[in-house]
Amino acid sequence: MIYPFILKNFVLPLGSKLMGGGISKKIKEYESILSLQPSEIAEVQRKKLNQVLEYAVQNSPYYRSLFSDKNLPSSEISSYPILTKQNLRDKIDEIITVKETANLHQILSSGSTGPPSKVYYSSEELAIPRAIQLIWWSWADYEYGNSILQTGVNLNRSKEKQIKDFFFRTKYIEALKHNEEQILQELSSLQSENRDHFVGYASSLFLFSKVALDNEIKNVQFKSVISLGEKLLPNFRESIEKAFRCKVFDTYGSSEGLMVASQCKHGTYHIMSPHVFVEILDENGVEVKPGEIGSVVLTGLDNFTTPLIRYDIGDMAVKGDSGACACGLNLPHLGEIIGRSTEFIQTQNKKYITVQTVVRIMKFYPQIEQFTLIKKEDNSLQLQYIGSENLSEDIESQITKSFSNLYDEFFEIDFLKVNQLPRRKSGKYQLIMNLSQDSK
Repeated sequence: MIYPFILKNFVLPLGSKLMGGGISKKIKEYESILSLQPSEIAEVQRKKLNQVLEYAVQNSPYYRSLFSDKNLPSSEISSYPILTKQNLRDKIDEIITVKETANLHQILSSGSTGPPSKVYYSSEELAIPRAIQLIWWSWADYEYGNSILQTGVNLNRSKEKQIKDFFFRTKYIEALKHNEEQILQELSSLQSENRDHFVGYASSLFLFSKVALDNEIKNVQFKSVISLGEKLLPNFRESIEKAFRCKVFDTYGSSEGLMVASQCKHGTYHIMSPHVFVEILDENGVEVKPGEIGSVVLTGLDNFTTPLIRYDIGDMAVKGDSGACACGLNLPHLGEIIGRSTEFIQTQNKKYITVQTVVRIMKFYPQIEQFTLIKKEDNSLQLQYIGSENLSEDIESQITKSFSNLYDEFFEIDFLKVNQLPRRKSGKYQLIMNLSQDSK
């Protein structure tokens, strides 16, 4: 019990002081805000939103130019245009509010839907998403001093991150090159020296759970598993919780550093509203009703260096309700996270095949271990799959008929058995790939 106390009260504050940013201070600030009543949290958000809007128009050449021939915009967020990923890539030098970037932190997006974009943070601004991450982990029963196994895309850890890994007892392993032998070695290590928490990409967590279940490894258990970076599919969650006998806590954010929402113990996605203003918009840019699907549009409330106002991150989600949650958090809710807009396939009759639909159909075919449904550039469909043997014509026919019956229209699907499923440029796994949309 001594080490957690030292880590929280001495190591973390000292590290914050030496490296700048003040993570400990930001944690306390946000914990204080989260203890407020719903109306008080909403007021904090409103004030921070007004500050960001005003600051952007006064200090960002991009936003100043948008209103140069008009009166300064009001605090009404709808008076600001949608910022697309292409806008951000093309206009970043005009969007930022400082002239000198040498002392700033640069964050690159994953580039999964095109060339990567970049945003800039000061040390103090960057401390906020890091503080929020630790708060989210506390919702998943993380305590200072707990040991962590974490998967990620880059093993070239900076000196700062290596120091963080050491003090936070984190073993960091690569997520993109897992094979069964490597996973078995890691699971064997966990049997002799277990870790308290497992953090990583959803597909990486799933592969670990699948190998554990297939090899009947039953003595690896965590306090919790924390999913990030990818869509957590229902079958992924089920497999992970079964293999490691603990709850999975899903987190949701943008690669530009905006921490959007995280699950509590009751499974509710709580929006970090003091940090980000979330809009769920329909095709006409109008806020959808609770329970409806729309595009996720974000306004960051803590980054004044790179103000992102009404930034369309390319995701779709269900708008949540405003009811209370039994966990006691007084934050608004986000409904189901659907995924990227490119993770939809539009049929000839203008209907949508979603991730949820594919999972619903494919769960009846255990012969297929993993799969990706692809809409190719010529608009034809192909199901690539991993399995112990080739599918029979009868099974292929059944799967095709399932899609046709569900959508009440004709489908023709090409089936291809592969050793490895395709991934995006970022290395992330996708259950649906819309190449006809990606190529635009």
